Amino acid sequence: MSVGAGTERQTAKPIPERIREAREARGYSAEIFAERLGVTRQAVAQYETGQASPSGEVMRKIVVETAQPVAFFTTMPSRAGEPKSPFFRSLKRMEQQQRKRIIRRLQWAGDITTMISRFIDLPQLSLPTVWFDADRDDVEEIEAAAEALRDHWNLGRGPIRDLAEVLERHGVILVRERVDCLDMDAVSCWIGGRAFILLSAEVTSGPRDKFNLAHELGHLVMHSDVEINSDNLDRIERQANRFASAFLMPSESFSREVLGTSIDYFLALKERWGVSIVAMAYRCRDLNILSENQFSYIFRQMNARKIRKVEPLDDHFPVAKPNVLQQGIEMLVEHGVFTREQIESSLSMNMADVESLSGVNSGYLDRRIVKLQFANQN
Repeated sequence: MSVGAGTERQTAKPIPERIREAREARGYSAEIFAERLGVTRQAVAQYETGQASPSGEVMRKIVVETAQPVAFFTTMPSRAGEPKSPFFRSLKRMEQQQRKRIIRRLQWAGDITTMISRFIDLPQLSLPTVWFDADRDDVEEIEAAAEALRDHWNLGRGPIRDLAEVLERHGVILVRERVDCLDMDAVSCWIGGRAFILLSAEVTSGPRDKFNLAHELGHLVMHSDVEINSDNLDRIERQANRFASAFLMPSESFSREVLGTSIDYFLALKERWGVSIVAMAYRCRDLNILSENQFSYIFRQMNARKIRKVEPLDDHFPVAKPNVLQQGIEMLVEHGVFTREQIESSLSMNMADVESLSGVNSGYLDRRIVKLQFANQN
């Protein structure tokens, strides 16, 4: 059906929620965003609530400032759900805009996961049912939860070599990218029944990264129904730390191997268990393996050697390298299931963001190169 003479075609309007989403994903406050667009704070609020639509020139600036294609603002992707119960351990120090930015990144990781799962059977989430009362610090319950998870995953009681691989094999989606926030090593959340953990690419110590993973795993196992706030944050974080220690260093097997208190001996333990000297010292104190004097002695030795901030062997263990989303994207492309153009059309996102969140090499989804071949000489 053709458009008749004198009939005006209505121009598409941006989806208000997508303007807010794009702004928050770049870490802009409404005030800063308004300055970048050359409009008032009230105008930004109107764009994001649908009370008004930006002019063509303002929309052009929105596209530039957020680095998202026009299709992002006119398309709402099919989503499994919104990020639920994100656990920011530095809630009191992180600025609100930083938290919003990370939540949006997790939302986009969820969108990528949803797209991949349309074509590929991703590992199903497998976590034990643990009844835990987060309103009280019950050490025995935390230790039992950590042991229950090890049993559920058939991990035994020895060191865990590649925790990231274990988590992904059992259905936890991992993302690693720069967060540009000193107060955030990792954050976990739920999206549509899937568990997600985002790790800071700025963390370069393998043992620290491993403990971060175990800490977030503690939140997923024990705190899935807990609403975190400034009142319970410290308690929730203590519980997750205790879980991480118990999960990485089971009481019975680990305690049998603590036969000395010298730094050199703890370095030998570190090489075997893959956790930091500091984490092992706290675990020994929690299990009453070390007295307070012996615990303090560990730190005096570390201070004398100037290894409190950067420990020996930190670079001996690689940080986690997520694989599931990367392999999913590469399988779709390499097997011809979904072209790069179809991925871009399906997600309506900047492909640089897709690459960053999925872990594929930069430029993998944006190869705008014409392939040439030699002419037939026959």
